[in-house]
Amino acid sequence: MKPTFYLAASLALLSTGLLTGCGNDDEAPAATAQEEAPQNPAEHLLRYIPADSPYYVATREALPEEDVFTLYQRMPMDSMESDLDELRQSLPEIDDPGLRAIVQVLLAVGEELMGVETLDDVHALGLKMSPHSALYGLGILPVLRFELEDEASFRTTFERVLERAEIQPRTATTDGTEYWILSSGEGPLQAIMTIIDGQALLSVVPSDASDALLAEVMGKTLPDENIDDSGALEALEERHAFTPGGAGRVDTARLFAELSDPQHAGTTALLDATDTQPLDLSSCQGDIDRLTGRFPGLVMGMREYSLERMELNLILQTDEEIVGDLRDMIAPVPGMGATNGIASVGLGLDLPMLLQTVQRYGQAVRENPFTCEELRDLNGTWDELNMALNNPITLMLGSSLSGLNARIDSLYMKAGAPTLTGVLTLASQNPMGLISTASAFLPELGMLGLEPGGETKRVESMMLPPEVPPLYAAMSDSALALSSGEDTKAPQAALDAETSDRDLLFYSHFTGELYTALADVLDQTPNEEMTASDIEMLRQYGDVYRLMEYWVRVDDAGVEMGLSMELENE
Repeated sequence: MKPTFYLAASLALLSTGLLTGCGNDDEAPAATAQEEAPQNPAEHLLRYIPADSPYYVATREALPEEDVFTLYQRMPMDSMESDLDELRQSLPEIDDPGLRAIVQVLLAVGEELMGVETLDDVHALGLKMSPHSALYGLGILPVLRFELEDEASFRTTFERVLERAEIQPRTATTDGTEYWILSSGEGPLQAIMTIIDGQALLSVVPSDASDALLAEVMGKTLPDENIDDSGALEALEERHAFTPGGAGRVDTARLFAELSDPQHAGTTALLDATDTQPLDLSSCQGDIDRLTGRFPGLVMGMREYSLERMELNLILQTDEEIVGDLRDMIAPVPGMGATNGIASVGLGLDLPMLLQTVQRYGQAVRENPFTCEELRDLNGTWDELNMALNNPITLMLGSSLSGLNARIDSLYMKAGAPTLTGVLTLASQNPMGLISTASAFLPELGMLGLEPGGETKRVESMMLPPEVPPLYAAMSDSALALSSGEDTKAPQAALDAETSDRDLLFYSHFTGELYTALADVLDQTPNEEMTASDIEMLRQYGDVYRLMEYWVRVDDAGVEMGLSMELENE
């Protein structure tokens, strides 16, 4: 539950930028660029991304730098220092020179950022706090770009970072533009970095890359059509309700096509450099079309990004039949998806329907198996999954349990031991059968005489320690609820809670109150693995985060995995 996602993402973005080299930026663009750079920063960036790129993530709009810096300031700096300590401790264990160099650079970047106190400090590093940025493929060859505040300042920062990281990169020149080579040795591939067109650029290219290929990587030769011309990025945002602050896609059909029949010089060069043959899919095109038709791609984006709330979404795209099958597996669970209590975790999955679906897909593959050698392993996947699901526990629970929602209402110390109150709701199409199953673990439950719609009853058990809060149970015609605490109405309230209309398969939430409660409990519980700084970090999380949510749901386009964070008002 350590909420370092945003901070880690920010560090990754900034650190990647600080790994960039220097260039001759006063030189006029080559004639093959065909036009002056657009004044709009987004257009300036998007013009480099081919419309047929198999993957890309890019921003069309950037938040005001002041807002982003405010967010950055609110992130617990102790977390960054802790992460840097972990990196320092890992250095002696890293044998690979390349990986060790990356860790050293990350450390140097983090140490630079630890000194940032104002937005002017960020600009003094040559960075923008909210840059337009893009990661995309020239074929399969990756390129990362993002805007800079000031090229000269950034170059100075870059040199200082490399010196601190004890890295001495080589330099090379193509068409008058100097770039850095960070990779050590004489391997087939090398990481290159430069500053060009007011942007930092990072890529991985063959060690013997031609000037023509480098011209495409550096943007001196532009694609015939880019994603700004095609409107692909805007269409993606509109289709999935993403903001212009960042969205992207991996196109499985284009990726397979490029790997089997390379159309871009970047793919050909990478395959040649690594002595890799294109995939021989001449006898497999039907299988490939079958896969890409069912799983067209992976899309990602942010539906909200503000001082109050951030939401990041990742969607595995599927065809309509799979979407329908997934929706059939959803089991409604009372209260799941609500943000009541200080934390919750819920799962709504109809196990019998899941088993039927796996068996049906397995039968379909047996009747129409994959024929090409590269995909034959998929023929047994459904059967293996079917065997894994057909175990005694699944079969025992499947007929009586269709979902659960565990909610924590409070966490505190009592009689020297951590104690919590909350409610566990177990959804079931056969609640009386569920009572029989649960009685195997808590015999007293079966002796209560619970009935659907009946009264709440207290669970008395000699197996429970005396300091445990009172346990109560109640049943409806679709669920069983068990509560811990003094509130005798809690089980019935849990049974009466609404079911979500968001097509949730999984949901969890954590509040700032949970982190504060954890800090209080850990402060009173000796633990060699938890230091005073770790506990203080939890308190900072409690001060910063109001609510964090994680979910897996069925979207019209496929399976959506989401993360949202709401911050406390300052």
